[in-house]
Amino acid sequence: MEEIRKCKDCGQVNQPDAQICVICGALLADTTQQTSTKSLEDADYEEGRAKWGSARFNARTLLMLGVDSNPTTFQFVAEDIDELIIGREDSRTGNTPAINLTQYGALEKGVSRDHARIVRRDGSLQLVDNDSRNGTYLNGQRLVPNQPRILRDGDDLRLGKLVMRITYQEDTNTDS
Repeated sequence: MEEIRKCKDCGQVNQPDAQICVICGALLADTTQQTSTKSLEDADYEEGRAKWGSARFNARTLLMLGVDSNPTTFQFVAEDIDELIIGREDSRTGNTPAINLTQYGALEKGVSRDHARIVRRDGSLQLVDNDSRNGTYLNGQRLVPNQPRILRDGDDLRLGKLVMRITYQEDTNTDS
């Protein structure tokens, strides 16, 4: 039986394999455990193995943003992206961002109307916090407003208290 992971900061019960709290973004890993540096001769070392997900994409790569554990909530052809605004609908003006999180409880979870953006720059997709009130977090680290961070396959993104997962996947549609 897998052990649940309760956040020491906010008390939220998380999935057993979670590394960060889905509510407050705190690290769930046991930081009190002592570790030592591994030798390069250790059996599980593999030359060239990526430590993080890939930031690379090609003409057939889809950027998928999952909300509420749904991996295909939003899909975009990565190479076609110039800029995608992430936020919620503005009921006064009717403006709707490309990634509209209104139906996922964005207002209640602290997502701003113009919370963050994904931009394609220098051959990668980058996430930029638009000086949002409740912050943008990438893998548990709060972003400095207006400073881009490279997005990688498997990254966790938190806007206020709304959690998303970034996935890159090859488009298997052969019609193009």
